[in-house]
Amino acid sequence: MSAVERVGVRRARASLAVAAIAALFGFGAGPAHAVNHPTFSVLVPIVASGSSGDLIESEELTQLTSPGGSWARLTAAALSNGATIAIDSRIVASVAALGEDSPNSVSAWLDSVRNSRPIYLPWGNADPFVISNATPRYRVSTIQLSDISGVPAFEIIGWPTGRAGNGRSLRISEKLGFGNLIADDETFPGLTNSYSAAASTTVAEAVLLGSEKDPFDAAEQLRSSTSGRLAFVLPRDTDSIDVERAVAFLEALYQGPVRSSRFVTAAVTKSSAATFRNVPAAAIRALMAQHRLDRQVSEMALDPRAIAVPRLRRLCVIAGIVATDRFPAAAREYVRTAQTYEEFVSFSLGSDFTVLADSAELPLTITNTSETDITVIASVNAVSGIVSITKPSQTVTIPSGSSTRVTVPMVSVANGKTSLRATLTTAGGVVVSEPVFVEIDVQAQWEGITLVTFVAIVASIMGIGIARTVRDRRRRP
Repeated sequence: MSAVERVGVRRARASLAVAAIAALFGFGAGPAHAVNHPTFSVLVPIVASGSSGDLIESEELTQLTSPGGSWARLTAAALSNGATIAIDSRIVASVAALGEDSPNSVSAWLDSVRNSRPIYLPWGNADPFVISNATPRYRVSTIQLSDISGVPAFEIIGWPTGRAGNGRSLRISEKLGFGNLIADDETFPGLTNSYSAAASTTVAEAVLLGSEKDPFDAAEQLRSSTSGRLAFVLPRDTDSIDVERAVAFLEALYQGPVRSSRFVTAAVTKSSAATFRNVPAAAIRALMAQHRLDRQVSEMALDPRAIAVPRLRRLCVIAGIVATDRFPAAAREYVRTAQTYEEFVSFSLGSDFTVLADSAELPLTITNTSETDITVIASVNAVSGIVSITKPSQTVTIPSGSSTRVTVPMVSVANGKTSLRATLTTAGGVVVSEPVFVEIDVQAQWEGITLVTFVAIVASIMGIGIARTVRDRRRRP
């Protein structure tokens, strides 16, 4: 082989090697166009809404999680399409409380959710900026939320609504354990991993109850307008979602060349900024002032959690609806009904009565309906000087689930009608009941008059008897 031929062979071999490398790495002779498929990160919340703040009953859980139930269908669509589930920790606690009595469908549903590595929300999906809006001692941390739900504190992720908070809220909430948040790009501009508020609004318009927008059109709109990664959420109030529409939207969204990725929460830093809109500041302040009072009153219990836990659960449910029109009324109702604490302790003075002696004892019955012993101070005072209360305040301990009767001694000073006023307070002086009044009629001299009259009558009868006896004897021969 000549030198020229040997050079040609080497060139041919080099060309083949280049062609092989080009083919291996996707380079062709013609022009190539990269295909970018949109990637969606979708968060599907499963939240236990409603007016109650306590555990969910077994029947309701069964209805929601059985095949055909709204939670079951929504989670199935989320899991089959690679969406991320955010579950209310109230649901987790409710199932845990049932223990071995939990229906199989409920346990199986919760296991499927847990296996998907969900995001755990505060009880009732409470807005973290609402429950931190108090003086430092009474702010609600993730540790307290863990205590009432059983979910580890580090797994609880807050979801701000943008309708609560101020310039200090991010820093405060971070100290309370909310290092990561489910954050939208309107409330938290520039925050990494914030979700699209505009896309979420588009989705809400298609999946809410009563919506007229076609969920397939909404899915196509997002697919056609997205070239990279887009994160968005379904409405945070699960009860407001039309499950048929939500399932149809999720199925339509992932038809065609699209990808799915896990929803990522946003890390809060000291330099993070937030924008708040239409904050119902007065209602939030009233709600958290009542929470402070709840915490103070709970100290009357041997186990303060017996009072603090139910109150905190109810507070969180109300804090979860801060962005709705229902919030101001719910906050007012909570404050109005919480002031007497009659769900834990109540008392009765009985009916009106008459005092016929110089001294008497007023009966007072105190009932404890809580699951722990309670210590209160019972105070009774006269509204006038007709009677004097010799021991106006008594410290009383009432065992769990029982009633205790005490007597309040009083002395009659003058005759007439008056009222007695009774209240219950904690050892710290916080009033835990509405005042109760009882009318009394004092006729202290009746006892002496009755005795004199009785003696006079007896003496008269005896005198008449003696006179008759003497007279009869004198008439005898």
